[in-house]
Amino acid sequence: MNLSQHQGLSLPFTMMIPSAHHNNGQTWTSQEDDGDGHNKSKKNSPWGRVKWMDKMVKLMITALSYIDEDDNKHARKGKWRAVSKVMEERGYHASPQQCEDKFNDLNRRYKKLNEMLGRGTSCDVVENPALLDKIDYLDEKEKNEVRKIMRSKNLFYEEMCSYRNGNRLHLPHDPALQRSLHLTLRFHDDGDDCDELHRGASLGGSLKRLRQSQSHEGKCYAPHLPLSQADVNQPMSLENGQAASLQKHCIESKYLELEERKLQIQAELMELERQRIKWERFSQKRDQKLQRMRMENEIMKLENEKMKLELRGIELGARF
Repeated sequence: MNLSQHQGLSLPFTMMIPSAHHNNGQTWTSQEDDGDGHNKSKKNSPWGRVKWMDKMVKLMITALSYIDEDDNKHARKGKWRAVSKVMEERGYHASPQQCEDKFNDLNRRYKKLNEMLGRGTSCDVVENPALLDKIDYLDEKEKNEVRKIMRSKNLFYEEMCSYRNGNRLHLPHDPALQRSLHLTLRFHDDGDDCDELHRGASLGGSLKRLRQSQSHEGKCYAPHLPLSQADVNQPMSLENGQAASLQKHCIESKYLELEERKLQIQAELMELERQRIKWERFSQKRDQKLQRMRMENEIMKLENEKMKLELRGIELGARF
């Protein structure tokens, strides 16, 4: 291994190790293996292990919140590249895949806590963990699991709650970050448009050369090999075929988007139904408890009436 190869392996990892005074609230992640099971981070990727500091995680969530405010589907398509880019501008080095993996981990913990406690209750319990002991619809094992999630340094529940609910209660307003994201995403879209134009120009050039070639052949061999009607219309057929293929691709893309949206709506409906069932179960337990307390009160009233009758009988016996 020569010196340049050695530097290509070791230098990016060295640059991502922060100084000693940034050791609070940090987690490590590394570049994942590719689909064949071969780790390419050491050989082909400039990204190494990332020490996630609290400021990095909050910056990533804030950047995602600005991207999701944009209704442009192309912006959401390249969001992880944009997030990685703006984080690098702030001095934090993480690949798009590492950012996505980190967010998925945060999202998994956030959803797990909401599933176990309920969305409204989980906010209260995170703010005041002592409330967990008063919840009667979770057994002790489930409560311990909730405590384990809440003790994790990777929770960032308040920031994720603001992100998921589309507000900035726990996320800072960063106009500079928003502008940088906008420029990065616009550059990404312009790059895609340039690729489309380049492909279109290449196709146009090929068709032009084909027409010139056929025209030349027609002039040279017209006396011996007259062109048929199909030969004359061949360039136009190619253009029509390309247009039809492009239109088909657009229709298929739109169909996939609609199907994806349909699945998202179905998932949301299932989540609402699950929350409704959990709430009904909680309400039934609470109603049963109240009913039991009412019955106990009725029994106490009957016992009091019985004691009154016994005392009255004793008083009457004493008189006679």
